[in-house]
Amino acid sequence: MTHKDIKLVAIDLDGTLLTDDKQLPQANIDAIHQAIQAGVQVVICTGRTLPGVREIMAQLPFDGEDDFLILQNGSVTHRLHDLEIVDQVTLSREAREVLMDFARVFDEEGAQLVAFDQEGMMLVSQYEANKLVVSDSKALSTPITPFTADEFLAFESFNKAMVLAEPEILDALKDRLPSELFEHYSTVRSQPIIAEFLVKGVSKASSLKNLAKRLDIEAEHVMAIGDQLNDLEMIQWAGLGVAMGNAVARIKEVADVVTGSNEDAGVAQAIEKHILSKGKA
Repeated sequence: MTHKDIKLVAIDLDGTLLTDDKQLPQANIDAIHQAIQAGVQVVICTGRTLPGVREIMAQLPFDGEDDFLILQNGSVTHRLHDLEIVDQVTLSREAREVLMDFARVFDEEGAQLVAFDQEGMMLVSQYEANKLVVSDSKALSTPITPFTADEFLAFESFNKAMVLAEPEILDALKDRLPSELFEHYSTVRSQPIIAEFLVKGVSKASSLKNLAKRLDIEAEHVMAIGDQLNDLEMIQWAGLGVAMGNAVARIKEVADVVTGSNEDAGVAQAIEKHILSKGKA
């Protein structure tokens, strides 16, 4: 593939567009602006919720009525200018029941269940939020709302759920997940401390496919950039899959190319090389 083929760029946030201290390098802002000016569609694809991206999106040069935003690892897609939901999935009652049974077992081991709708972060635990949940709440600019098990089962608007725990706890839980969970969920380790539970079949790739279809753009004309396992499917699906220099090994294995790290504005490097450089030939 050559850079002249790229019509849509999908970019992860944490560990990709943002530095480790959650800053947005000016080089990345400038490169996105130039890509948009060159007629390329740019979409942010993140595991974050809406409150957790507002401050970042305000720094990016999106101003068109046909800009979009993919959140919660593909569970929700918004039209950016008015935040209209154009695509979303929610957890079924049966899926919530299965997950609740699992969460009850491991709550005492320090693995806490949280679930998200558009604006909220609900903690389903017999304990106060652990330090990882508190930290995630701050990162997402979303206060924690305690939910009982009954409230979790009655609530119809959850887009996804997560279990947060220290890496060694999640490592141990991985082999103990009941098979019934996988009948209802796609699971992904989005960070060492986070295991995510999405509606079965949902990923960043599934929403990116739907968006590309809406925009009449084929996969071969899409570039996807990411660093973690929740980026894997979209990097595999895109015509040009780009791994960050700081990406986990599996992402580098499936990607077509590797760019610089998030600390070195690797997103800007990828956009420059595969999109903008054609104007300098």
